[in-house]
Amino acid sequence: MSVTRRVVLAAAVGCGLTMMGAGGADDKRPAPDVEAIKSVVAHFAKNDIKLEKEKEGSYWVVTDPKEDGYVVVVAWRTWPAKAPEEEMQAELKTINLAYVLNAPARVAMSKPGLRSTDNAKRPPRLDQVPVVAKLEKLFKEYPPPEQKK
Repeated sequence: MSVTRRVVLAAAVGCGLTMMGAGGADDKRPAPDVEAIKSVVAHFAKNDIKLEKEKEGSYWVVTDPKEDGYVVVVAWRTWPAKAPEEEMQAELKTINLAYVLNAPARVAMSKPGLRSTDNAKRPPRLDQVPVVAKLEKLFKEYPPPEQKK
C-alpha cells in the first residue's frame, strides 16, 4: 500500500471517529420533565395512591397503600411539548421495559412491577394486586394540564 493511500485511509478513519464522537453527543436524551411526572403523581394522590421517587435509582415507589413484603414500582419517560406521538412510540419500542403512553400528556409510565422487601415472603402475582390495575386505569384516564399558549 502506498504512503498516499495510507495517509488518506488514516484521515478517513480519523474523520469518521471524529464525526461519531460529535454525533453521539446529540443523541443524548434530555432530562425528564419532572413537572409532568409530578402532575401525574398528584393525579394519583387525589385518587388515594401516593408515590415517591426512590432516593437512589430512577423508579417511583407506591408508598400508600402500603403492601406487606413488597412494593409496587413504576418508571417514567417524558417528551418535549412538540414531540409527535409517532416519535414517542418509536422511542418506547427501543426500551426493554413495557410502557403505557399517554401521548396528550407527553408522559409514559412503565407497567407497574413488584419489588420484594422481605425475602421470607413471596410477592403475589401482579393481577392479584389491586393498586396495579388502579395505577394503569388512572394513568390512561389522566387528562394533561392545559397547554399554556
